[in-house]
This record gives sequence, structure tokens and C-alpha cells, in this order.
Amino acid sequence: MRVVIVGGSFAGVQAALDIKQADPNAEVIVIEKQAELGFVPASLTLILQNMAASVDDLRWVTQQKLENRGIQVYTKVACTGLLADDQIGLSTGDKLTFDRLIIATGSQQSFQQAPKKATKIKTCKTPQDVTEILTQLKTATTVAIIGGGPVGIELAAAIVDVSPHVHLFESEPHVMSHYFDLEMIQPLEEAIKNSAVTLHKKTFIDTMEETKEEQVRLYFNETDLDVDLVLLANSTRPNNQMWQPLACHEDGTLQVNDYLQTSNPNIYAIGDAIKVKFRLTGESLYLSLVNNAIRTAKIASQNITGKMQKDPGTVRVSGNHWFGYFVGSVGLLEKEALLYQNEIESQHFYVRKSTITTEKIHLKVIWDRDTKILLGAQLVAQVADFALLDQLATAIRQQQTLEEFQLSERFYQPAFRYPLAIFTQIEE
Repeated sequence: MRVVIVGGSFAGVQAALDIKQADPNAEVIVIEKQAELGFVPASLTLILQNMAASVDDLRWVTQQKLENRGIQVYTKVACTGLLADDQIGLSTGDKLTFDRLIIATGSQQSFQQAPKKATKIKTCKTPQDVTEILTQLKTATTVAIIGGGPVGIELAAAIVDVSPHVHLFESEPHVMSHYFDLEMIQPLEEAIKNSAVTLHKKTFIDTMEETKEEQVRLYFNETDLDVDLVLLANSTRPNNQMWQPLACHEDGTLQVNDYLQTSNPNIYAIGDAIKVKFRLTGESLYLSLVNNAIRTAKIASQNITGKMQKDPGTVRVSGNHWFGYFVGSVGLLEKEALLYQNEIESQHFYVRKSTITTEKIHLKVIWDRDTKILLGAQLVAQVADFALLDQLATAIRQQQTLEEFQLSERFYQPAFRYPLAIFTQIEE
């Protein structure tokens, strides 16, 4: 069996490794248009925060490592489209036949109102992007970031230390609106406002253009702003035009069934190329998250190698550390209650991080009113506990009740944990 995987990022590499492990006799071929594998999309922020010296320091996989596992890798080769008789076209002019094809081509930020060939309107999706942005930041005094989601806030938190004036634009009423309820994200918003970042909420950029002064002029709310550099962190969507024979949704994502097969059963699509089911409501969501890409890659790999399994969907786990706050979210938000089939309840908890500190984690927990099954959790703190976020994510996936979650054993050591169960309230 020959399995061709188009895309050599997180989803594509995971699929290649899983298929080769499950079926050592399978011929697995990875097609990647970049010169090297293993690019980390967050490279720009990690370099700016002095956590890495270059993009190459952050590469998490190499072509050689995959070839050592018996996987063929074509780099600097792009797929040009789907051909008849289970073939794809390559930028080299060759054709490649497959028994199974996995589409793992990822996504990119886009802005329809931006000029097509702009030099100062950038995304951070390739090593070349990062190199060019690092060069431009050396002289840029004013930077605009479009999008107040995870990518936009991550960029703002890093760039504010190297550029005097940073503007962050978000069209929704608050930042991170797909992951947090308003009251939970307000401390982060206040921290953003107290930094050198100018936060523009409920602000949609009408259009932008490069000026003769080598700046970019943004038009919004009947006004305009000139900046030296614009970074796009909004409207992440896949580019699936090359797969036109396959059925797509209106937003351009490929249609897949429960087994992640497209309208051609020999072709699978994973990661940022598709929508996935949100377990808590059953609705279809578009999630550009690495954990979602890896999960779908593993499911598609099992189905290709004969262990048929439906995609159970996502519980939407997200978290990071920005502007002095650790934030995490999983599952249902309270503002999504209308989409849930039953009545919900929620409560705020303040959990001590450890026995030796008074610092607390602010938790908002959401559950089914009748069954007491956990549905969602959000945490905000100035101390990190992403292990707790993972534990809550597992509980929600397993449909644990509040009581069952409380009965779960957790590692205890006074420097790292408080001895009481998570939801136990105690007067200070």
C-alpha cells in the first residue's frame, strides 16, 4: 500500500510515523513544499523572547529522522492538484500514484482587503516570513497586529518588548472570544492595556494599503492609522483550491465523514484542512490548533491501517502565558449554553497553587445541571498549572461528573500542590 501525505507539518508527520509503525511494509511518502521540515509557527515569538536563537534551533523533526524510519520525503516540492486515477500532480512535472492520500496542507492567515503583493503585510507561517519580519522589526517603530485570538496575543506579547508602539485589533467584543467568557479574560485584557499595546476591540479593519512612505495605512471606524508593519493573525483558513474535485464547505474546508474520508473514500483530510465536531454541542468547528491536528492525524492513520475508528471530535483545549497571566480553556463556554441540549450550571473557584504559596488559580467550571457531568473549564492565574488543564480536559472527554473528578488521584508534594481536592472551598 502506498500512502502519500501532502504536507509535512505536525499533522502530516504524525500520520506518516503512525502509518509506518502500524504497517512497516507500507510505502509512505511525505510531500513538503518548504525546504526543510519541522518549522514551529511560534518561532517568531520564541526568538523575540530569547528562548531560541533561530528558526533552526526550534525544528522538532528533520527529513533524515523520517527517512531513518523508512519514510520517503520530498522537500521543495509542491502538489499542483488532484488528477484522475488516484494521482496527484507535482511541481516537478511528475505524477504520483497513491492507494491512500492524506491532505495535511495546513492553513494560513488571510485578509481580503490587503494588497496582493504587499511587502509590509506579513503572516508568520513560514521560516521566510519569520526571517523577513525579524529584519523589519529592527527599524519598525509602529506595528499593527490584526486578530485578538491566540496568535495575535502571542505576537503582541513578544513584539511589545522590541517595538515602541503596538496596536492589536480585534473585531469581537473581547479578545480570545472563542475560548473564554468575558469575566474570565478581563484580567488579561487589563494587563494588555497596561502594557505598551493599544487594544482596539470591536474594531474591523475596512481596508489597508501600502503608502509611498513605505508604511501601511489602515482604515477603520472612519479613521486611519499609519504603521511600519502589519502582522496578520486573523481568519485562519486552508487553501484547498487544488482539491477542487473534492466536496468543500462554503468556508473552503474539505467535507469529511466520521472517519475523516473526503468525498473520495481513498482520500483523507486532517488538521487545518477540515472542520471537526465539538463534542459538547455536536456543531462543526474550525480549529487551527496543533493538538487538533495531531488527534485527527492519528485517527486517519488508524483508519488507513485497518483499525477503523470514528473521530469523536474535539473538546477544544487551548492555553498559553501572556502579559504575566497563564490562561487555559477546555470545553463549553457559558455563553455557548444555548447550543447545549440541557441546562447548565457554573461556579467560580479559587484554588491554591501549592502549600507554600498563597497564589491562587481562578477556575470557572461548567457542568450539566441534571447529570453533574463536567462540560467546560477556564483558568486564569499568575502561576502556571497546565497539568490541571490537561486533567480537566481528560475529565471532560471521559464525561466524568464533578464527584468523579474530585475522586481522581493527583500527585501531591507541598511545593507543587495544595492538599485539598480541587473544588473544595476553604475560608482564608
